[in-house]
Order: sequence, then C-alpha cells, then structure tokens
Amino acid sequence: MKKQFLRYLSGCIPAIALFTNVNAQSAKASLELNSKEYIFNEAKANLAIANEGNTANINTRAINEYSKSFKSADKASWFEMKDGFVAKFKEDGVETKVYYDLKGRWTGTIHTYNEDKLPKDIRKLVRSIYYDYSIFQVNEVIVGEKTAYLVRIEDAATFKTIRIIDGEMDVYEDYTKG
Repeated sequence: MKKQFLRYLSGCIPAIALFTNVNAQSAKASLELNSKEYIFNEAKANLAIANEGNTANINTRAINEYSKSFKSADKASWFEMKDGFVAKFKEDGVETKVYYDLKGRWTGTIHTYNEDKLPKDIRKLVRSIYYDYSIFQVNEVIVGEKTAYLVRIEDAATFKTIRIIDGEMDVYEDYTKG
C-alpha cells in the first residue's frame, strides 16, 4: 500500500509544483517519476471541458460518491479528463479537488489552504526547523489511507516546499529569490 501511495504521490506532486507560480532564478528540485501516468495531472484538468451544473457526461458513481463524501460542499465544477473526472469546489477558504477514475471510484483528494488551516502538529514540525520562515500555502494530498503535506514557506532570500509524510519531513523544492 505504501509503494502504491508513493507512486500516486509521485504523479501528483510534479503537477502541483508545475502549476504553482513561484518567481525564482534557480531551482533545485528533483523527484524520480514512475513511468506510469496518474490521474493527478493538473494540465489535463485545467484544459478539460468544464461541466458546471451539467453532469451528464460524468460517471454516476462519481457523482454519488462525491455527494456522500462532501454533503456540505457548495456546487462543484466537474471536469472530464482522459483518465477520469475531477470535482472542484471551495469552502471555508479551502480549495478542494476530488479525483475519480473512469469507473467513478475515488482515487484521491487535494486540499489547498493557508497556514491557519494547517494541523497544529504539522505546523509545529515545520516551525521547529524553519522558525524564521512564513508559511504561505499548504497542499494536503490524500490517496487511500495516506496523507502527504506540501508546505510552501519563504524567507527574505528563498522559497521552499517542505514535504511531510508519516511524520517524516524533507525539502522537496528549494528556490532562490531573484
């Protein structure tokens, strides 16, 4: 299960990183990517056809799963992708993307929010080492039973993305401000 989670995570992290606007002159980021393409491909989601209010082309099982899991969420925007479907919505300052495969089965969720929504134990872990940095964005990636946090921080000279999985923390990206 851990290998499967890491494989899925390795597909979504580059997509998140690719579509985050950070101005930097040099970047030091590396991640070995599996050859398997995974559904967390933001490019496809952003280029997909929006079906706001019209779910005729969306798998019924995906819509039912979404309705059970996110009862209090406002009306979602649905996107069709090559490998499945994405429901996007924003609630209480948290942007959520819920991914489903072609058969309508849930495959993962990404929550994007600011420091105030970050769980205290995760914030404490980051702040214990990066106390002079400010946290400006968090991506919480959930696949199966696993959750990974990508915490974006900055100081006067650098931007960093800190990755936290199962209480283990490492620097995923490190940018120098130009």
